[in-house]
Amino acid sequence: MEIDCGVLAARRGSFFRDPKGGVKLSVTKGKLIAFLRGLTITQGSRAGRRLTLLDWEQRFIRGAFAPRATTAALSLGRGNGKTTLTAAIGAAGVVGPLAQPRGEVIAVASSFAQARIIFEHCRAFLRPWIAEDKHRYRVVDSTAAALIEDRETGARFRAVGSDPRRVHGVAPSLILADEPAQWPGGTSDAMISALLTSLGKIPGSRLVALGTRPADDFHWFSEMLAGGADFILCYSAPGDAALFDPETWRMANPSLGAFPDLRRAIERESERSTANPALLASFKALRLNMGIPDVIEAVLVEADAWRACEVSELPEATGPVVWGIDLGATAAMSALACYWPATGRLECFAAFPSVPDLEARGRRDAVGSLYREMAGRGELIQVGGNVVSVSELLAEALERYGPPAAIACDRWRQGELIDALEAGPISPCDIEWRGQGFKDGAEDVRGFRAAVLERKVAVRPSLLLRAALAEARTVSDPAGNAKLSKGHHGGRRSRGRDDAAAAAILAVALGGRLPTPDPVADRPRYLIAG
Repeated sequence: MEIDCGVLAARRGSFFRDPKGGVKLSVTKGKLIAFLRGLTITQGSRAGRRLTLLDWEQRFIRGAFAPRATTAALSLGRGNGKTTLTAAIGAAGVVGPLAQPRGEVIAVASSFAQARIIFEHCRAFLRPWIAEDKHRYRVVDSTAAALIEDRETGARFRAVGSDPRRVHGVAPSLILADEPAQWPGGTSDAMISALLTSLGKIPGSRLVALGTRPADDFHWFSEMLAGGADFILCYSAPGDAALFDPETWRMANPSLGAFPDLRRAIERESERSTANPALLASFKALRLNMGIPDVIEAVLVEADAWRACEVSELPEATGPVVWGIDLGATAAMSALACYWPATGRLECFAAFPSVPDLEARGRRDAVGSLYREMAGRGELIQVGGNVVSVSELLAEALERYGPPAAIACDRWRQGELIDALEAGPISPCDIEWRGQGFKDGAEDVRGFRAAVLERKVAVRPSLLLRAALAEARTVSDPAGNAKLSKGHHGGRRSRGRDDAAAAAILAVALGGRLPTPDPVADRPRYLIAG
């Protein structure tokens, strides 16, 4: 049911002033939509005309400002008028139905420079009020601050960049989060945490996030769009849609019929994208809002291919089982994957040292509560003190999966692994020591990708593996051989989340090489190969 948002503002005693008559009007029966329609456009081909609200904009306003909606999420392609709508809502928080005594509307963008774009639009909308009574309105426009304030009521609009240090202690009545997918990855989670914790300070306060879909399923805006927000409106083309069909464009661009310039821009970009893969990635991410990176990235496997491997019920754990082990140092995960080649069953868990705890690691790695959620699902454990105990890791795997027929691992901490195997209860088995260069690494990546694409992998939905595959990237040599990248994002593998992917690669690739058992010729042994 769509709820008239104007009623909520009126119950708080809000008001707006007619810039021509200068009279305070009660909004008991007024509407936010009516106020927005009364604003004057100041640039472009429609300069001087009243603001027109399209059907999708009215639908979003009614839902986002419904009485019970504390959070709202809007996602659509670039160029559909989102910035104008955001600025108009900001103006309503200063002189319109959303204004409250000493209430503050904050527009947050990836940087202060980006937030200033919204500020300039808002200032243009408020020009009639400011021109009528210059002494009543305070405007700060500098390289460090951008705000507009009604001195009589204290209601104001402020634009800030996504720096969490600048928003602690604020008490906004409304937060407008612009293009969250573009916020810096290192501070995005801390910023949204600071903003969300500020909402309870003012009765009826809310957060509205607007932008294109993030490429990361674990981004907080992705989680809002997936059901985490009280009201959600998302326009996006599906992954299997015909990319250059105008009907597909309309799925992600609800303003397409009303904005001729937008249609021409999309037509032009679609033509260029057919010949340039780099432009195609941007076209799919920004124009079709598909939730993919807007630049070409060498992902290990595509998200759709991996989701096809996820099953609600795993196949039987029959036949020989192999382990893939990726041992990390003090900062990175260690991971162990278990694969049954006969049925394609794949399971995996990871481990951190006990010091520091998962909450502290989550803050340091800017992943919020992800590690604690993995631990709650049994996908992540903590063993050892300042470094993962190899013997405890192997004991956990033995209890979960039973003894392996063979093990594949890289040469990092090789001696510790041999000592733990010889001292522990695991029966002797073949060990393949795999190098991380193009010789072994490319062979393993090829084997893993082939198994995924041929549906020879079956796995339960796993936060651990999804996060690892979202992080995993490959690099290629001149011959086109691809191996897992160790230096992605400035060497971030030292504290990254792709270790489970590395373990899965080792296990699945080894399973593909595993020969048919020969009960006569086979002799259990530790074999150092490679």
